[in-house]
Amino acid sequence: MFDVQSYLRVLTSINAALITLLGSVGIFVSLTVQRRVERLQDILEEFLDLSYQSDTNITGKMYKLIEKYQMHYLFPDTPGRLIIQYINLTIAVVVISWASILTLGSRWTFSISLLFYVLPIFMGLGILVFYRYLLKNTIYPFGNYLMSPLIPPPVMLRSVSFLSSYVNVSVKSILRQARLRLLIKPHNENKAKVVLKEELSFDDYFYYLFIAREDSPVFVAYGELKISFGNESITGKPIPAAKNVNIPLGYIPFTILTHDEYEARFFIFPRGEKHPLEYLFKLKKQGNIFVMAEEPEISVNYMTTYHIDKDRFRVIEENADIPFFRSLVGTAVLNTGRYACNEPFQPENAYNCADDIYIE
Repeated sequence: MFDVQSYLRVLTSINAALITLLGSVGIFVSLTVQRRVERLQDILEEFLDLSYQSDTNITGKMYKLIEKYQMHYLFPDTPGRLIIQYINLTIAVVVISWASILTLGSRWTFSISLLFYVLPIFMGLGILVFYRYLLKNTIYPFGNYLMSPLIPPPVMLRSVSFLSSYVNVSVKSILRQARLRLLIKPHNENKAKVVLKEELSFDDYFYYLFIAREDSPVFVAYGELKISFGNESITGKPIPAAKNVNIPLGYIPFTILTHDEYEARFFIFPRGEKHPLEYLFKLKKQGNIFVMAEEPEISVNYMTTYHIDKDRFRVIEENADIPFFRSLVGTAVLNTGRYACNEPFQPENAYNCADDIYIE
């Protein structure tokens, strides 16, 4: 038989060695994360510098930077699982060691003072569990709020609202790289589909679209644009961005489209801003579709002031003469829905455009 006191000393030293090794793993993870954060911040700075080169088409370069950011953002799955398994096993052995030392070295007579002796044990166990939580969130930053302030998830690099509020980048500069296009094409025998095309998939904003011929409105659309491309087949993580995205906004009856030219005003309202960005599209009929006759005019509409509080859109001031704007979206709720309306332009006449966003 072992001497009880000698056995307790050996068990205590093993316990201390395991906790020391656990701390060493934490240091290893911290150094790995520090290097990863530095690399990701360099990529993010390069991405933001590119966004201001709005005179040339650099969407391809920005797309490659987002993919590069995604690659460095992910921690290799197999080492990550091994580290988490090691942490789980170490904590389990430490807890068993604590219980053994208490069992062998104590006389179990219940008293109030016993609670004060046991309390530090439970506090230490709580700290170990919290330590495991920190390391796990550091290794797998997707879906948690611990690492987002340091290294935003790759999907946030396409969020106009995030880029505007987090790094204070110009919304106008970013959206120039999206190369927004608007077209109206046949859907069936009775109606045509209004489609917003993006060369690079920027999203996370509220929008309002008004199409008219002089003083004759034909179509209104509004809603919150949030795109989901699903998960990658290899990593299982969300796809950060895509090119040549088509976003259905609604339908127009062919009986209304009686002219060859129309004008469309498209407003973008990101979170964190107070004045919308306005696109002015000139649509001209070519064959059986309406396409842009020229590049759109882009400006900041300082005549309109708005505020988005959580999921509630509120118009503060509107002196830009935007038809039906206040009545339709004055107090709209942002629920990722895309709504459209034909005459009569009233809230009860609006319908949800549930068509899937697709890549072409």
